Amino acid sequence: MKMDKPVEPNIEDCCGSGCNPCIFDIYKEQLKKYENSLKYGQVTNNTLENGISQIKYTNFVVVDNKYMNDTHAIIILKRLVCNDNGMSRLWWNPGDHFLLKYVVENKTCTRAYTPIKLKKNETDLWDFFIVVKKGNIGSVSLYLYNLQKGDITSWRGPYGKYELVPNRFDRIIMIAQGTGLAPFISIIQQILENEDDMTKIILIYCTKNIETIILREELYSYKQYWNFSYKIYLSESSDEFPSKYEEPIICTKFNFNELSHHRPFRISDQYLLCGSVTFMESYAQYLINENVQLANIVKF
Repeated sequence: MKMDKPVEPNIEDCCGSGCNPCIFDIYKEQLKKYENSLKYGQVTNNTLENGISQIKYTNFVVVDNKYMNDTHAIIILKRLVCNDNGMSRLWWNPGDHFLLKYVVENKTCTRAYTPIKLKKNETDLWDFFIVVKKGNIGSVSLYLYNLQKGDITSWRGPYGKYELVPNRFDRIIMIAQGTGLAPFISIIQQILENEDDMTKIILIYCTKNIETIILREELYSYKQYWNFSYKIYLSESSDEFPSKYEEPIICTKFNFNELSHHRPFRISDQYLLCGSVTFMESYAQYLINENVQLANIVKF
């Protein structure tokens, strides 16, 4: 398929906040792909078939804002205008993220959020949702948390370097903190939907209390698959809360000792970490001390 020449972004498309990847860096990459396609007939990825662009912002309207509690919300979004008559669908690879453009007091910045669309919502007339934890006054997350139905947001993407290859690893051990669960959902879905993928998934999910569990129903439904297991660790909770039959909720803070239960750590295992920088660094260092190869540790 012929690749069209990418359009150079306008200078105002760059937020100037040093975001990674910069919109002009992406343009240079796309231009190089285009030049290679002319020279060698190589087309590695036709980004124009996607409903969102890496090199220009696309407007999405808020379809709904579902408040989980007083700190977390799920924002459902849909493309505002489809110039292609709806022919190009929105897609991303498991683990990818989008960048939100946010303007406050004449200053522009970007923030990364993981798009999610569950299998049960495939036919719904919206494109993706994000999970937001409310931050302090003036923060991007507070802006998102307070969005209302009909509000317009600007996004570009997808971006990400994680490559999911069926059966490359015997086990994928995921360690998530809070909203860090988000990038793992699409990875879990793709593995479970592929009957030929024998990869075993072990999810360790750390959150504050029962009210802050994200996608609790979906996680519980994944229990039906032979190759998925999970545990939810609550750092601030009592034993008194409603739970489902054999729902693996543990009222204690996750620690290195809990992780040691998954020994032996083998070269055929992969470890995915997502949470605060301190959280990821501490567990990455633990794994390194257990002689896990650095190449087998992925931080989101």
